[in-house]
Amino acid sequence: MASFRNQLIAMRDQRHSKNRPFFELWAQGKLKKEQTALYCIQHYHYVGDYLNWMAYEASQVPHRDVKGYLFENLGDEENPEDRHLDMLTDYVDACGLKRGSVEQAKVLPGTEGLQNWGWRLVYQKPWQAALAGMFIGLESQFLDICKKIVPALHRHYGWKPGAREVRFFEEHIHADEIHGARGFAIVEKYCTMPELQGMALKAVEDATQKRWRYMNSIYWFALHGKDDDTPSL
Repeated sequence: MASFRNQLIAMRDQRHSKNRPFFELWAQGKLKKEQTALYCIQHYHYVGDYLNWMAYEASQVPHRDVKGYLFENLGDEENPEDRHLDMLTDYVDACGLKRGSVEQAKVLPGTEGLQNWGWRLVYQKPWQAALAGMFIGLESQFLDICKKIVPALHRHYGWKPGAREVRFFEEHIHADEIHGARGFAIVEKYCTMPELQGMALKAVEDATQKRWRYMNSIYWFALHGKDDDTPSL
């Protein structure tokens, strides 16, 4: 039987968003800069809630090592000298869209679905399962996504390595290598009972589904100007 870690990885990879057509097109340089910026606008709204989920879980977890990890992660994201959300708006602005429009932008149905699911996760599930959904089902995906699109940002879109405009993607390759490993270690350490392991695997499965649907909305909006493929009346 596969180890618990391998089961978590397999569950995540069954529906990994790196395989979405949107990222395939981005990696090939077939998206316009404005289309990639539309992704970042929705990512801004998703990540804004994700940070609040971490803050909430930090108030619920009784273990110092887990609290420390959550606060360290939050500290990196919310560094007042260079907030990760500000990195996203810098990229949006560099792509020709107004940075002031990011917070006021329409939140797509898939993004809203992911946000709402995340709040139910942290409020209704044991913290061990909630962290599995967050760290493994959601956060650990972004490392592979960045590895896929960062070369394209240099090769196809003209940004030099280390450019301020693309630091959000470049820095997450390095940061998420560390965060991802520690996230897996925490879930393995505290999901010791079969029941908790089952709940953690289900949280990862649900997270990948919600993120896949989130990407569906972005794909349809960025490429076709529609919220999704629902026929217009």
